[in-house]
Amino acid sequence: MPIHRHDRQPSFPAPAALKPVAGVFASCLAALAASGAMAQTSADLSIVSEYTVRGVSLGRNPAVQLRVDHDFDDGWYAGTFASPIDLYGRGQGLLIAYGGRALPLTSRLSWDAGVTRTIYLRNHEVDYHEFYAGLTYDRVNARVSYSPGYYGGTRTVYLDLNGGVPLGERVALALHAGLLHPFGTDYHWGDEDRADLRATLAYDTGDWRLQAGWQTLVHGSATGLPRARALFAGASLRF
Repeated sequence: MPIHRHDRQPSFPAPAALKPVAGVFASCLAALAASGAMAQTSADLSIVSEYTVRGVSLGRNPAVQLRVDHDFDDGWYAGTFASPIDLYGRGQGLLIAYGGRALPLTSRLSWDAGVTRTIYLRNHEVDYHEFYAGLTYDRVNARVSYSPGYYGGTRTVYLDLNGGVPLGERVALALHAGLLHPFGTDYHWGDEDRADLRATLAYDTGDWRLQAGWQTLVHGSATGLPRARALFAGASLRF
């Protein structure tokens, strides 16, 4: 069972072979869908026990999240992701807009490249861009992301490795390892590398996807941000 191609957020990879993975409003994307016969728009409405990114927590409380994706012709895509979060003890909204292109190189190998913009609705000083590029081979994906000002601070590179292991017709195990390397010192991260690991067991019923798993920071810390809880769970509805 492959991993769904639009699962960009590291907290919840989906069970559906790995394909590449936030134009900000869903209505705008839906309008674009009508412009071409080959275009397609999809959405996921999810509830998660905790929203985590790269081993750190952006909200200890359960959260309802929305993702909308639009596929254009010739491999181009765009989308948006929205979630309530807590940042520096302050509740607010998070919005991620992204776009890029993904094309096959062979029958089993493909490439993916694009850019994301992360926006914090009450802390715009930590908004940031990331430029990414990656390769997918069957159920294994490797991606490098570069930010010129991660959380409004130093330049960073993040290496993201993901794999999917089918355990049955509807069940899959998704594995993730990530390494964040800062090129300087700032008040967010210090000057050390940070590594995170995650394993997710997912059950796909068709429209619904149920997930639970384990995650940890195995090296480094997140100055000013809490570590993610070790255990997490969530459910999402695709439409």
